[in-house]
Parts: sequence; structure tokens; C-alpha cells
Amino acid sequence: MKAKDELKRRARGISLGLYAGDLSMLGETARTAMGWGADILHFDEMDGNFVPPFLGGAALAAATRKAVPEAFLDVHLMHARPAAQVGAYLKAGADLITVHAEAEGAAEALAAIAQADRPVLAGLALAPETTPDPALIGLADLLLVLSLDPRCMSKPDISAACQRLRTLRNSTNPTNPPLLAFDGAVTPDVMDEIAAARPDIIVSGSAIMKAEEPRAAFARMKAAWQKHQD
Repeated sequence: MKAKDELKRRARGISLGLYAGDLSMLGETARTAMGWGADILHFDEMDGNFVPPFLGGAALAAATRKAVPEAFLDVHLMHARPAAQVGAYLKAGADLITVHAEAEGAAEALAAIAQADRPVLAGLALAPETTPDPALIGLADLLLVLSLDPRCMSKPDISAACQRLRTLRNSTNPTNPPLLAFDGAVTPDVMDEIAAARPDIIVSGSAIMKAEEPRAAFARMKAAWQKHQD
């Protein structure tokens, strides 16, 4: 339990969407980001089935683990059948694996993460129109609130997602509350609104990695998050 508590402590801040950078230099990008203080690295894993694009793979997570062994690896599995893939990402060195509540066998996937032979956090992603199943929430160490549905790339609703964060904070187990995370259309223009909802993690990729000065963009986002944590 102490080891998992330490993971929860580390799972706070800006989770940097690594795939928004140069994929031909993944390891170097990860090392550079760690130099900015970006120690949570986010992997958007897409299967071409649950969501239309295909991107990622456990081998890329494993390569990043080798390049930056001290990083916290945050894997978001946008897979139709995540239970079939969890083992590969556990082997790759993921510290947090998030599966979708809408996916087939989500409970099985969460249980497999919980039963890993080392401490790993189990995350549950909630699309905007998904009514969370209390049984699934009870299996999760982290709840990832999405401002849009990646299955159809619906228009993001930042305000609704922020309100959902607040609602979840007030409705989940107060003695052992899950971590809360936010993902979807995170840009500098909406960063303060999101940070004010006080998620433990805010995921951002393109707004940082494709900025003219990525290091400065990351620093601004981290400062906005930190302001509302104190």
C-alpha cells in the first residue's frame, strides 16, 4: 500500500502528451521534457477500433521507460478490449493505465492492473455522456474526466467537464478518494478554468509540444495548475 501511495503522490501535475512531439526522437523528447520538470509522460494509445486513429504501442512505452527510467508513465488506453492489452503495458513499465468505462471488459482490465506484481495505478476514463458505474469507480485509483468523446471527436465542453470533476470529488469515497484527472482540448486559454476545478492531473500535448517555446508553455501550464493547489 505504501508503494501505491507513493505513486499517487507522484501522479500530480501536468501529464505531457509525448506523442504530440517528434515521434522519430521519442527518447530524446522524453529526456528533454524531463529537463523541464515534466516527470509525468502521457501516452495516448489508440487502436483504430474504439477510436478511429491508430497510434502507439507498448513497445514505445517500453522504449521511453528505458530512456527515462525515473519518469512516471501515464498510459491512456483508447482500446475496444483493453484487458487484452493491459499485460503488455504492465511489462512495458507503465505506472498508470487508464481504460475507458465504455470499453468491453473494463472491469476485467482494471482488476488485471490491480493484480499486477508491482504497484500500478488503475484509471477509469469517462466520456462526457457516460454515466459512471459505481462498481467500476470502486475499482479505480484515478478517474479521468474527458471534455470530449474521442470516439467521435465531439466538440469539447470544458465547463461541463470541470463541473463533473467537482461533482466526482464530492460524491466519491471520502476515506479513500480516487485521484482526478482532466483531458481534452487543454490550451492556455482554458487552463485557468480547468486548474480552478483542482484536478490532480491535467493532460496536455499539442498545446505544449507544438508551441513556439515548449519549455515555456509547459512552465506556464504547471504554474497555473500549482496556483490552485496551494
